[in-house]
This record gives sequence, structure tokens and C-alpha cells, in this order.
Amino acid sequence: MINKLPLFFAVFVVAALDQISKWWVLENIFLPKAYPHKPSRDFFTWMSEVKEAYLPPVSVEMVDTMLNFSMVWNRGISFGFLQQTGDGVMILIGVTAAITQGLMVWLIKAEDANTRTSLVLIIAGAIGNIIDRIRFEAVIDFVDIYFGEWHYPAFNLADSCIVIGVLLLVINSLVSGKAEKTITYKKK
Repeated sequence: MINKLPLFFAVFVVAALDQISKWWVLENIFLPKAYPHKPSRDFFTWMSEVKEAYLPPVSVEMVDTMLNFSMVWNRGISFGFLQQTGDGVMILIGVTAAITQGLMVWLIKAEDANTRTSLVLIIAGAIGNIIDRIRFEAVIDFVDIYFGEWHYPAFNLADSCIVIGVLLLVINSLVSGKAEKTITYKKK
């Protein structure tokens, strides 16, 4: 049995990186564009004092014809689906927290390194977005990718971790399923 403490530390680090990325983009890219006269806050002040969605929709072109940083307050689930306000946000927080707790139990019991890595990413991403929902009643999305007419909905580091973690789980499941079949066939 492996020591699980590094796994929980990894969850903390990834969730912290998500919050740091959101702070940095909001305070250093969007705030000066939306309110040039307002000074940006340091990370700890931002985490402790800012409790509401405080920026209007702002967009900054980062890479011509491919990438913008666009301020989106996502009140729904993935890609803005099922936009929620009021009690709906609390229900969404509760459901996400319950799922995250279930994933934590799985993480504690997981023996496979690939599964543990996947779960660390998913849990950390979920926690990063839960923090946003508790603080702002919305998730901060800002990475806006597009190619010509094709546009991918805005997302953040936490969303990326969740998607990558799920993809890794699926790949691991497919690969381990093939390995089990191969072993089964060899035994006969």
C-alpha cells in the first residue's frame, strides 16, 4: 500500500494552480482592460476579499485567429450548460462536492498509478471550480480557442484537468481491458 499523502498534496497543488491562474488573468489582464484606474490585488487579498463576479465581459486577443482570453462567468455546468442562479448554484455545489467525495474514496483505494493520476486531476479540477462557485456563484472561464468559424467554449485550468483526467481514465480502462483479454486468451 502506498502513502496517500503525496496524492492529496498533488490535489492541493493543482487546485491552487487553478486559482492562481484565474487570479493572474483576472487581475493582470482583464481588470486593467475593464477598469484601467483600479489597481490589481495580490493573490491573498483576491482570495480573501473578493466575493462577487466583478468584471464585465472582456476579451483580449492572445494569438491572432486562434486564442483569446475572454472573461466568462459560467453559472452552469460544462460549457455553460444548465445555467444556474440562487438555489440552483447551491444544488450544483452539493452535487459536485458529493461526486468529488466519491472520487476521493476511489483515490484512496486505487492501486494503479494511472488511475491515481487521473483521479488527482479530476478531483483538483472539481475543487478549483467548487471554490469559484462558492465565492462567485459562477466558475471563471477565460481560455477561448477558435479556428476560423469553429469555436470551442471558454474554459479554465480546472476544466482542462477534469477533461484530461477523464480521458486518461478511459484510455487506462481500454488498455487494461485489452491486457486482461490478452492474458485470458494466453491462459487457455
